[in-house]
Amino acid sequence: MTTPTLPKILFVTPRFLFPLDTGGQIRSAKILRAAQGTLLDITLVAPATADQVRTHAHELQNVCSRFLPYPPRWSHPWHRWLGRALALFGNLPISVASDLSNPLRQLLAQERRSQTYAAEVCDFLHQAVNYPTLPGPMPFVLFTHNVEQEIFRRRLEVAKTGWQRWLWRNQYQKMARLESHLVGRFHRILTVSERDRQFFLTNTRHPDVRMIPTGVDWDELPWHPPAPTREMVFMGSMDAHQNVEGVRWFLEAIWPIVAQQVGNARVRIIGRYPPAALVSAYQADKRIEFTGWVADVAAAARTGQVFIVPLRVGSGTRIKIYEAMALGLPVVSTTIGAEGLELLPGKHFLQADRPEEFAAALVALLNDHETCVTLSKEARLQVESCCGWQQAAQVLARACGIT
Repeated sequence: MTTPTLPKILFVTPRFLFPLDTGGQIRSAKILRAAQGTLLDITLVAPATADQVRTHAHELQNVCSRFLPYPPRWSHPWHRWLGRALALFGNLPISVASDLSNPLRQLLAQERRSQTYAAEVCDFLHQAVNYPTLPGPMPFVLFTHNVEQEIFRRRLEVAKTGWQRWLWRNQYQKMARLESHLVGRFHRILTVSERDRQFFLTNTRHPDVRMIPTGVDWDELPWHPPAPTREMVFMGSMDAHQNVEGVRWFLEAIWPIVAQQVGNARVRIIGRYPPAALVSAYQADKRIEFTGWVADVAAAARTGQVFIVPLRVGSGTRIKIYEAMALGLPVVSTTIGAEGLELLPGKHFLQADRPEEFAAALVALLNDHETCVTLSKEARLQVESCCGWQQAAQVLARACGIT
């Protein structure tokens, strides 16, 4: 029996996917893994060094049939800082200027000449700056993980100093102009939430905007009832601005209230590269732990009783909320932290935006293990009902014109 030939797509991402330690990398890699070899034949393009390719050869085999690396830009830290400083005076936001790549443009031009693809997917808006025009009639799909301008607007809203307000206003204005312009270079847009889809429909008037669901490997994360440890857990890369800002806000405004009312409460901040200044500021408080990088984030989080998402900056959706719910951790989140997910406040998680409300929700859960378990069970049922990566892979295939 002849094996049917799968449609070939070119998937272009601005970051090497492995290790999976950011939400964007996790989302892209999990969708590709679910699609590769069953729905699609994927050629993956990403910046990578020879060492990265060697180290993660097995993981690459699971997400693509062919991997095409190109040289990372600003790979040296000094080049990166200088490039970002100079970008302040250009027309592009710093995050977009860092993804400009002549080697990538040349690689894509060569691939389009030498190979026949059913579709090409540009992962993240930043990468779209390397697409000057629609290169051909096949579907060109932009996969937006966020509304990028919204991130900068929210950073502006929480900025505390004059230079911070100047910086984020500068970046917001540049991104708002660019975002509206770049989406027109693609036949189709994929967003990670209905909220984001409505934004692009309304603000860019693009004729074809679709939503791709957020998934989680719930079948690989067995549910356990939350342990009565009085421990609050945060998960997230601590070199990401939105996570640093959220954790700092939690420790400054929320933690003192909880600590006063729950004497044996503790906090674990799980995530790579926590800022030295932030760690130093709280190292005298032995109830607060910054773990840094951990090999198994899920195992590290299981000791918690409550999962916290104190985010005031961001866009798109947070995969870590679904992961925490799959594990069995009840969640307390801001509105921004949980936005875009198929969750009901009060049933699947507790929602709070003011420090006093957030602290009250945490105190209530830490003192009531039975409510923790009830919330945990409702959240797990919701995750199982709507959040598989296979569904997301099918949406990707359809967006590429493949039914």
